[in-house]
Amino acid sequence: MTSRFLVSNARVLLFVISLLICFLSSWSAGKNTAEIMTLTGFCTLLAFISVQDHTNHKIPNKLTLFPIPIVFFFSFLMPNIYEFSPIEIWWVAPLFGSLIGGIIFSICYFLPKVTLGGGDVKLATLIGSITGFPLCLASLLIGLLIFVVKQGLHGNKESTPLALYLYCGTLISIIVAQQL
Repeated sequence: MTSRFLVSNARVLLFVISLLICFLSSWSAGKNTAEIMTLTGFCTLLAFISVQDHTNHKIPNKLTLFPIPIVFFFSFLMPNIYEFSPIEIWWVAPLFGSLIGGIIFSICYFLPKVTLGGGDVKLATLIGSITGFPLCLASLLIGLLIFVVKQGLHGNKESTPLALYLYCGTLISIIVAQQL
């Protein structure tokens, strides 16, 4: 009997390493235990979504849309979870982050000759709410730059899942922002 989710050992190892890096970065930045666990949980969700997209070329709605209200709830409980937030009001950073990420990717979704999936738009909205404004811009930009460089080096013309690269950009931006 075969499993519905076939994941290689290398992917599992990268998954665990990235979560450990997120945990250690939050810990070294002086976050409290609840903030460390929340950020690590968000990174776990994004890592799971990226593995799902990479193996199945599909991002389920329940993995991207359902967590957005949960992110807002945790931002109410822990307003210090956001790095570089310009305003102290707890709902501004995730709201503006999700709006900016969602609007930018929605515009790209409707451009001709762009093979961006609807799941990528919803994922950008989720990443925007997790990282908040203005860090969402750096997260998405770094992820897209990694994707463009990889595509340019390999000369791939076929459809490639974008979630892994957006997750890498998010992880990099969170780590760098916490250490500044």
